[in-house]
Amino acid sequence: MRVEYEKEFNLIETDKKKYDVTVKLLEKINQLIIKIKQEKKYSLQKSISLGLKKLMHKKDFIANVRVNIVDDVMDIDLLDKNNNIIDKDSLSKGEQQLYATALLKALVDESGIRFPVFIDSPLQKFDKYHSKNIIQEFYPSISEQVVLFPLLEKELSENEYELLKPNLNKAFLIHNEEGASSLRSLPVGKLFSEFKKEKDVYAY
Repeated sequence: MRVEYEKEFNLIETDKKKYDVTVKLLEKINQLIIKIKQEKKYSLQKSISLGLKKLMHKKDFIANVRVNIVDDVMDIDLLDKNNNIIDKDSLSKGEQQLYATALLKALVDESGIRFPVFIDSPLQKFDKYHSKNIIQEFYPSISEQVVLFPLLEKELSENEYELLKPNLNKAFLIHNEEGASSLRSLPVGKLFSEFKKEKDVYAY
């Protein structure tokens, strides 16, 4: 009986040591997670701030960006030059889209993952100045593959398309007929000329 008791006691002691080691390891892991979150937080702040400064023509409008991480929830504050929080609802539709654009770019950069980005209705809320910035600064750098779905002449003008052309690899016209869609591949330089031909055909 004594031998069995000693064995059981030794097992309990061994389990306690394992438990203590596990607790210490978990503490170190949690500290490491907090450290990584903080590092990513500052990196993300910097990326969003740089993106906004590149895209917005109101240079002093958003002076800084603050990322708040509580547990697994992330919140982002936009700050003016007096360090006051800017109400995102007070932003114009174009400014809100610029913020979303800068945030998307920052998240893609920080993820370190290469994946295609699909953007529907590009440039819809932007004025001409912001559209030029988006075309020259954002689309060429957000990802290795970017796919845009614009309504020609409504969401993308021919002049804006000319700015895009140096970075384009392929162009397509989407046809919607009798509830079905089909793609027609075109040379990059002929997208608008072919679109105008088709528009003239359907106009009569």
